[in-house]
Amino acid sequence: MKDREGQDDRSTPCGIPYGVVRRYDQMALARAVDSLYAAFEPYALNDRIDFCPHCELDASERQLHVRPLREMTWADLAVYCPRAVTTFGDEFDLRHFLPRILELYVTDHRGAPCCLFVMFGKLEQGAWADWPAGEREAVRVFIEAWRHALTGAARTSEDAAWELDELQSAMLAL
Repeated sequence: MKDREGQDDRSTPCGIPYGVVRRYDQMALARAVDSLYAAFEPYALNDRIDFCPHCELDASERQLHVRPLREMTWADLAVYCPRAVTTFGDEFDLRHFLPRILELYVTDHRGAPCCLFVMFGKLEQGAWADWPAGEREAVRVFIEAWRHALTGAARTSEDAAWELDELQSAMLAL
């Protein structure tokens, strides 16, 4: 049920209204996204991103330079994401784009150019286990905040339940 402001007026087992929990989850997720950007800020966009010489990726490479990172869309990253680290860029390029990619999964999951399992596999291919502790921790905190927010939202949203299932499956790749 919803109250006059449209908030869920049901309560958690602890007696806290679900609407309050959701706001808290969203704030924690926003802080985790900001921490991702801060952790990966040292990885500037290269003037040129290397790619497989057999692939015709010139236009896609140029597209990665059109907008500032925080304004990029899935359309900007559509060719890059499924090819990251393997045939398009290296682990340092992945680190540059990672905060925006993860943020877009949260804000526009259905628009993603590849499933989350594939994207988390890119972390593995980029040897993320060897990244500095602060970078690994920022990714872990983000994933946990996202998982927690989805767990709360999945009670009332099929989309959130689907995203939570995908996130939990993708976490196996890490």
